[in-house]
Amino acid sequence: MLFFVGFFVISMACSVITIKTLVGYSDMKLLYKLMIAAVVLLGWFSFPVIRFLLRTGWMSDQVFAPFSMLAYTLFGFVFILFSMIILRDIVWYLIYGSARLLGRDSWWLNPKNISVLGYANMIVVFLSVALSSYALYEGTRVPAVKEVNIYSPLLKQDLRLVQLSDLHITRTTPVSRVESIVEKINSLNPDAIVMTGDIIDDNVNKIENQLNALAGLAAPYGIYSSMGNHEFYNNMNAWSYKFKQLGFQTLFNKGVFIGNSNVFVSGIPDAHTAYMHPDFNINFKKALEGSSRDNFKILLSHNPEIANSISSFNYQLMLSGHTHGGQIFPFHYLVKKANKYLSGDYKVNGIDLHVSNGAGTWGPSMRLFAPSEIAVVNLYKK
Repeated sequence: MLFFVGFFVISMACSVITIKTLVGYSDMKLLYKLMIAAVVLLGWFSFPVIRFLLRTGWMSDQVFAPFSMLAYTLFGFVFILFSMIILRDIVWYLIYGSARLLGRDSWWLNPKNISVLGYANMIVVFLSVALSSYALYEGTRVPAVKEVNIYSPLLKQDLRLVQLSDLHITRTTPVSRVESIVEKINSLNPDAIVMTGDIIDDNVNKIENQLNALAGLAAPYGIYSSMGNHEFYNNMNAWSYKFKQLGFQTLFNKGVFIGNSNVFVSGIPDAHTAYMHPDFNINFKKALEGSSRDNFKILLSHNPEIANSISSFNYQLMLSGHTHGGQIFPFHYLVKKANKYLSGDYKVNGIDLHVSNGAGTWGPSMRLFAPSEIAVVNLYKK
């Protein structure tokens, strides 16, 4: 309840600021003002509308898919538009203030000049459309491959792993997109595939075709998965069973050796899920059962914030996702406040940590300055 109240307050505030800036000082016709206001309000409040329609089932899946795509894209656009307006005004006032201090005051530099504001608004809207189009392309294209190289004297043989994270498959995800990602992963010839949560984001009975495509993943040493918060939201027990049917080994406070190597991979529940629901507690000792100190140990944890708590458990590598790298700039800064480890490679108390941007998106199918990725983790004997 608190989340929805906060969302309503923030969305309303952002809507009012955007509408006031775009049409509040303009002499355009009232009809046009109302149309612009409606678009802004629909964009900011598209999220609860989509969730409501999803839960009630008032729309068929065939109708819901394009509707949600359009609505989420509108949400992404108004977010980018609001960010551009705020950024523009900050820069504008800084330039105007500096000009006045230097004795170079000019009417066309004044942010309160209504005629200049009209042109500035047109430029901001144009740039926002361009950035939104680019973000939509980035969010829907097949993820790029990112190489992560790890060297350790504990390794007795080289291994090539592929990390897949945050795909967020829903009933609106095109089957062709899942097929393209599966094809790309298989073409990388991994020894094993590791998945670090939020692979799905829907009811197990609603995405049969997408799951059939996902079942095409193949690696000689197997496919291993930890669970994310969105698997929990959509019935984690059902998804654990479904993953087993697909041939994926779910690591829930559990670990196994990869093939005949001395690499031990273990997985734990999502940290936020464990905090909110004691039945899904994290148990590192149980996750490490069967391993020894001379094994190279990998931890699959959806949430990277747990990295500060694992130094005493003798892990060498941790693979995570969850953050999406911020997904849409400048949301990066808010995500960074909530997640110390946002994206890329870190060294935490001597342990290598890779936080994947993920292969999919949540909400809008858009990414801005946070490209999607499929990580190839190369383990080399030192």
